[in-house]
Amino acid sequence: MARPVWSGTISFGLVAIPVKLFHAVRRQSVSFNQLDERNMARIKYRKVNAETGEEVGDDHIVKAFEISKGRYIVVNPDELEPFIPVASKSIDLEEFVDLSEIDPVYFDTAYHLAPDGPPKPYVLLARAMEASGKVAIGRFVMRNKQYTAAIRAEDGRLVMSSLAYVTEIVDPTAIDELNDLDQIEVNDKEVAMAESLVESLAADFAPDKYRDEYREQVMALIQMKADGEEFEMPDVVTDKPKVVDIMAALEASVAAAKDARTRHPSKPPKTSKSSGKTSKPTKSPKKTAKSA
Repeated sequence: MARPVWSGTISFGLVAIPVKLFHAVRRQSVSFNQLDERNMARIKYRKVNAETGEEVGDDHIVKAFEISKGRYIVVNPDELEPFIPVASKSIDLEEFVDLSEIDPVYFDTAYHLAPDGPPKPYVLLARAMEASGKVAIGRFVMRNKQYTAAIRAEDGRLVMSSLAYVTEIVDPTAIDELNDLDQIEVNDKEVAMAESLVESLAADFAPDKYRDEYREQVMALIQMKADGEEFEMPDVVTDKPKVVDIMAALEASVAAAKDARTRHPSKPPKTSKSSGKTSKPTKSPKKTAKSA
């Protein structure tokens, strides 16, 4: 059962709607522990002085900000105390905007908002927002940090995304490779061919098609080793893409895409009942893995 990461109210005007906050995305990664191969004991790290090599206790460790190479400004906890946002337990809505006005680069972490109590006020807000097509912008505090967030209605539910601050967004003009692109000349034929390739690959977004193959294969390998099964190490492909004539590549890509569509018409994606099944490395009698 999902557990809320925060609870409070959505507040705007004189309205306060109790809600709970749940993660909308559960990140999956392969996490390894470091062991001493001699006795399989866990590796521990100690805090040591970079100059003397001596271990330093927590009572001697201070926080400092490096303002220039080797120059630090020490900041004490009591000096930071006045700036810590007060946990108000409220998402204060300040305005409603069109979703198209928000550049996707601003979207950060996604959450589900669920009613915490009688659901009618929640449902009323969700339906009103869905009918208007507007997105609510508000602020809230969680774990002593203030966030700006966008709340949108989707299928009768409220979904919230924390937003990056404008000072956190990287200005594309600071990237040399992105400057002067408007000076690059391309002819109409090249643009038309590129558009043709885009159209030939156009499809409805099917997220089930895209999987973390690395994680699935590693987890399958780990399970095989734990079960003492045999496996063959796959070949590692290291070839770099070859630089070819752009028009020739586009023409070949369009032809290949059209041929693939003719032979294999796209079908609606099937919903996977379980995400626990993974592809296994190729079995082979060449190598035998010992139980981990």
